[in-house]
Amino acid sequence: MFKNYFRVAWRNIIRHKGYSFINIFGLAVGMASCIMILLWVQDEMSYDRFHKNAGAIHRVVVQATEPGGGSQSLSQTPPNLAPALKAEFPKSGWQRAISI
Repeated sequence: MFKNYFRVAWRNIIRHKGYSFINIFGLAVGMASCIMILLWVQDEMSYDRFHKNAGAIHRVVVQATEPGGGSQSLSQTPPNLAPALKAEFPKSGWQRAISI
């Protein structure tokens, strides 16, 4: 039964070469795109996961306002930020787990 389905499919592929090429090419491009997106998402989700306390890692972003009214987000922070964060936030489990 399946042999008959494959035979009919093969005959249609041979008979309609252009249409078959478009369909197979579209399927290949779609599958390749899906795999590439999956690999990119997997890489992004695995970032910094090798640390012991990966769930306690946070990113500090500075919002800089320009004189013209524009704003810019920077991941660079001043060197005295760590002592200020230690002083401002009370001691909790995350500070004991991670030494700032």
